[in-house]
Amino acid sequence: MVLKKLVEIGFLLALDSRDKNHEWAMEVLRRAKERRIMIYVSPAAPIELSLIMKSRGLNNNDIRRVMNALDAVIRRYTKPNYLPLELRHALYAAELRSKYPELTFFDSLHASVAILNNLMYADLDEVVRKVVSSELGSTR
Repeated sequence: MVLKKLVEIGFLLALDSRDKNHEWAMEVLRRAKERRIMIYVSPAAPIELSLIMKSRGLNNNDIRRVMNALDAVIRRYTKPNYLPLELRHALYAAELRSKYPELTFFDSLHASVAILNNLMYADLDEVVRKVVSSELGSTR
């Protein structure tokens, strides 16, 4: 059985060869290439990444180039799955932020997508990992 795993901003940032988690991201891609896992990119992650780059002063052409490069790297290994960001995700994310005040806005969206789509959380954020594990454990 192939495991369905959600990745988010940590994964996208780690695709940069200078990132300290680069080897981890490449291992995720290798596992996807071997069909041991299916990668689902959180629909909030590209938005979050765009905002980070914009806040660091990158212009729209630079942001477009970075996004194209990330897409090319991922597609060398696997065809990623992109889920839609639905109103139900935003609604549940707000509920999660009330229940877990340590969740940031984007982290609550990532957690909501994982939980409502029954995906394993496979990124670097321990707070999100604990929330997803707790919520999925309470529904099983």
